[in-house]
Amino acid sequence: MTVVSWEELFDTYAVRQSGNYDDLVKLARRRLSTNSFEDWDKLVSGLSDQTLKWFVAKIFENTPVTERLFHEFMRTAITEPNPNLNRRFVAPCISSFGHRRVNGFLLDIVEHGSNIEIAGAVVALYWANMPLQFVGDAPEYTLEYATEESRAAYLELKDVWARKRQLFFDTFINNDDIDVRRQMLPSLKLQIQGDDSVQRVIQIARQHPDDYIRHRVEVQLGNERLLRPIPERAIDSGDAR
Repeated sequence: MTVVSWEELFDTYAVRQSGNYDDLVKLARRRLSTNSFEDWDKLVSGLSDQTLKWFVAKIFENTPVTERLFHEFMRTAITEPNPNLNRRFVAPCISSFGHRRVNGFLLDIVEHGSNIEIAGAVVALYWANMPLQFVGDAPEYTLEYATEESRAAYLELKDVWARKRQLFFDTFINNDDIDVRRQMLPSLKLQIQGDDSVQRVIQIARQHPDDYIRHRVEVQLGNERLLRPIPERAIDSGDAR
């Protein structure tokens, strides 16, 4: 049986990407079992390509992501400008490596990355949240009323969520990059009374020269109801790799 090359698979996808290519995905998944070291390099390169990355993401939608590809999947999520489509690179890694590994990687970027990387990691972290599960119509959709199993899984990562909260507040306060603040503000809980960090964030946001940041803080405080879309952020894939 002839083994199809990744070059052939990529070339075929480039032609058929706007149509149905499920058969191509199945063929690519079977091809993984015979991958050489060089073949994995080709998949890494595919994730760096603005067209081929969608094909690679589809291949691993229901197939475990290997350790070799984890870093590149995460980097592709960070540099993808569409805040909905970056989920295609985050979700497979959560399925393969778990919430702790994925959140830890992205939080490291928030702590040590460039401003472009930080903004992208914040967007990707939205999809790295652990959703709570509920049975029927719960009185409130909060941790208290989540299923026992869901609550236990969430609390097992309470150190991750605590790190994320502190890091987000500290970064918003200390990093004046406009894209970082625009992307981070929606994730900050501002209804906690007596918290100095909360009050500082509100002060910065209300006095900020950026119209969106001033608008967004008032929405979160309940003073405005109509939410405007967040402006597109700056993207430089070369800087984030």
